[in-house]
Amino acid sequence: MRHHPLFNLFFISFLLLTLSTGCKKEDKTTPLSGKIAGTIQTWDDKLVSTTDREGFTVTITSLPNTSTTTDANGKFSFENLPYDQYDFSFTKPGYGTFRIYGLTHQNNADGITNIPLIGMGKTSTTTITNLEVKSNTLNGEPGVSFNYAISPAPSISSRAFVRYFLGKTPDVSNTNYTAYSNVINFSNLSNNTGFTTTELIGMGFQSGQTVYVKLYGDSFKSNDYLDPNTGLRIFPNLNPTTVPAVSFVIP
Repeated sequence: MRHHPLFNLFFISFLLLTLSTGCKKEDKTTPLSGKIAGTIQTWDDKLVSTTDREGFTVTITSLPNTSTTTDANGKFSFENLPYDQYDFSFTKPGYGTFRIYGLTHQNNADGITNIPLIGMGKTSTTTITNLEVKSNTLNGEPGVSFNYAISPAPSISSRAFVRYFLGKTPDVSNTNYTAYSNVINFSNLSNNTGFTTTELIGMGFQSGQTVYVKLYGDSFKSNDYLDPNTGLRIFPNLNPTTVPAVSFVIP
């Protein structure tokens, strides 16, 4: 059967368009991997930034044998990583270990996932040498206040940073606690510290309950992170040298 010339022309044009469209689809491939990059900034355990940025080990803990080290500017990168979610650790002697869980690495315009600037502080040099309950008030309100001693003695130019951990049992610690305080800085040894009853109830305690407290030296940059496996916040830069916990009853 013979076709009209116009039909033949239409058929040929349709065939060419189909082939052309098919070729273009094959050319538009989506990248399956890209780069992850970041930078570390360093601090001492006080308020001073430093240039000790080289030599941090950065490990993708969710992949076997995948690690690198930072350069003199604190920069690091991983090339050709499949798009996925990754867990990281950042460590160097004297700084503790910081971790990131579930970082999403996905395709974007430049193929790079940039990790926000990471501040790494040194392990605390502040040692707790005494802690005792002072009274059942804080600044005129019901609660608790403490007497404490720390070494070296703090000053305006060399502040001390500490953190309280509170629990319901005598074995309270930085890994066994119900609540913790913000990092507190001292410029001398006369700072009045403690908690009001309202603050303690907000932490999950009740009036009349016995609470146990332990105090640790901490760093200005705590490098703290939430461990999704335990549900606890981890504080890698605490000075482990401290004194036994003390207890009080919430007014």
